[in-house]
Amino acid sequence: MTDSRTDSSDAEVQNALNPNPDALDEHDPNVARDPVCGMLVDKRTANDTLAAPVNEKGIGMLYFCSANCKALFEANPAQYGFSSL
Repeated sequence: MTDSRTDSSDAEVQNALNPNPDALDEHDPNVARDPVCGMLVDKRTANDTLAAPVNEKGIGMLYFCSANCKALFEANPAQYGFSSL
């Protein structure tokens, strides 16, 4: 016999840890990956964006899952594999 409280709390924990809660498809052209945390972001609804550094050809716009990730990136883009802003 299983304890339903354990099953539901496990599901809640897994949902909280899910980096892709909206089940976004990384191959969808309307989806981008946050360069800081790796979370998938819907470009159409993203609130936190930043123009890519000019010398980063072919990237255009960077999309972030949150203002915190954007601030971390702006503070040190080199840490995430980009040249300075």
